[in-house]
Amino acid sequence: MFTRKLSYILVIAAVAFSTSTLAQNESRLPEGIPDLEAGQINPPSANWLLDAEDDQERFRRIQIYAGGTYEQMWQIGYRYEQIYHAIIDENWELADHHWDKITSVFNVALMKRPRRTPNAEAMFLNSSWIQFKQALDSHDVNSIRQSFQNQRNTCMACHVAEEMPFLNDSPIFRNTAEFPEN
Repeated sequence: MFTRKLSYILVIAAVAFSTSTLAQNESRLPEGIPDLEAGQINPPSANWLLDAEDDQERFRRIQIYAGGTYEQMWQIGYRYEQIYHAIIDENWELADHHWDKITSVFNVALMKRPRRTPNAEAMFLNSSWIQFKQALDSHDVNSIRQSFQNQRNTCMACHVAEEMPFLNDSPIFRNTAEFPEN
């Protein structure tokens, strides 16, 4: 009985493997992106941009590839955590480096989502952003930690203002809620 079940499993696995091997050799456009086929002049290949029928379609594909702000927000989150750890280590140059990069990345995100620019400038770039940079420049541990916490709260307030409060219930904000005692 066990041997028969094992044989069936092996046959099913072999069929699944051969089917997936055939599918791997098939070159086609994904169904998950609307209208790719209509903008295609050559059979699908690794030249996904050059295979497009014209520059308008190429730009559309680049825009799809660049996406919304999720890549920028991922990078901001990563650098935000690096700043938190740099503050713990009192590595002001590293914190400053990541802060400058966040500023650039944030502006790219706003270019992609201009509706968010008014909140971002009012809540961050023209206020708390400047205050945190000044705190970093001071090298005063208490001032930097307080300013970082203010920045954290501003991030969370922006998520609420942008109707995405669920982002606040995540490890990045739980893990940066306070600094360890010296």
